[in-house]
Amino acid sequence: MLAVIFFMAWHSMGKQRFALFFFASFAISAVMWAINLAKPIFGQVSFYWSLVTSLSMIAVLLGTWGHKLRANTRLSPYVFIGLFIIGFSGTFYFSAIDRHAGLMMSWYLYVDVISLLLSSWIIYRHRVKPRPAEIGAAVIHLIFAICLAVAASIALAQGRQFDPELIALYSIVNFTALPAAYVGMSVFVLYMLASDLAEDMKSLAMTDPLTLCLNRRGFFEQAQQQIYQYHQRNQHVCLIYWDIDKFKSINDNYGHSAGDTVLITTTRRVQRHIKRHDLIGRLGGEEFVILIARAEYRDAVNVAERLRVLLAKRPVKSGKVKIPVTASFGVVDIPPSSPELENAINLADKAVYLAKEQGRNQVVFSQA
Repeated sequence: MLAVIFFMAWHSMGKQRFALFFFASFAISAVMWAINLAKPIFGQVSFYWSLVTSLSMIAVLLGTWGHKLRANTRLSPYVFIGLFIIGFSGTFYFSAIDRHAGLMMSWYLYVDVISLLLSSWIIYRHRVKPRPAEIGAAVIHLIFAICLAVAASIALAQGRQFDPELIALYSIVNFTALPAAYVGMSVFVLYMLASDLAEDMKSLAMTDPLTLCLNRRGFFEQAQQQIYQYHQRNQHVCLIYWDIDKFKSINDNYGHSAGDTVLITTTRRVQRHIKRHDLIGRLGGEEFVILIARAEYRDAVNVAERLRVLLAKRPVKSGKVKIPVTASFGVVDIPPSSPELENAINLADKAVYLAKEQGRNQVVFSQA
């Protein structure tokens, strides 16, 4: 059932590779449990044990690989291949060549423990501030790893010979605590995928579909929070408002498709020449805003001047046509005494209007 749910999640989430790995992980786990139920039909214990333990390691490692893909973690596939080779060779050796009851039953479990701990770390470290679903998934993977470690330690305590009392205790942990932890892990992974989908939908609602920067709603929501955070850290906050000059003429002379190209190209150029944590949004039409934190307001004016020169010196290519583009900039300081974003935008808009009155392709600073 869980495998079917994860297959549906993969199919409905744009066929993301990590969701496919989660499906494969739970599908292989289902096969492993089916083989466990069919144990009596296997003649050789060593073959049965090698098969079941291999499937267990593959299932857990595929799950970890899925988390790696989701988090885009730089972890070599050779790590997973190496863990499986170590787990399989050790289990096969101690079950078929040099029989050791404790190592035969625990070796593969310790590989699973390492993989689950790795999953927990990847999930938790995926972003600076983990979402509740990610915290829950990381914790449940950690609990699952602890349960497996307990089961492995009980099995290892047998030594070379099978101990009925320890096997009974091992069975209690393996067939009661572990299934519960397994189901809990799957629930939190599904919760995490649902959280990803909700976050993607929220991001789409706050993103301008043409330029892919924030739209008006997204900018207002994030900028007001950042203003407060910057002021808390005693940073100087400024707003840069910029408007492409004579944009209507560009649409009239070159067509709306060329106008869209101008919007996309200028936005990308600006994004490449501001800091990663600077916030850029499209308020509408050819009007854009950037929220920045610098040492003083003069730095913000310098940023605006640099962007003005950048846009003016490079025409935008649309098909075989090169379109000259300039923009007018208004810069406003946002002091802690007047942190309202709407007020800052109104002042910056007036500064842009003044820049256009003075001949366009200029930077005008306004004090809030």
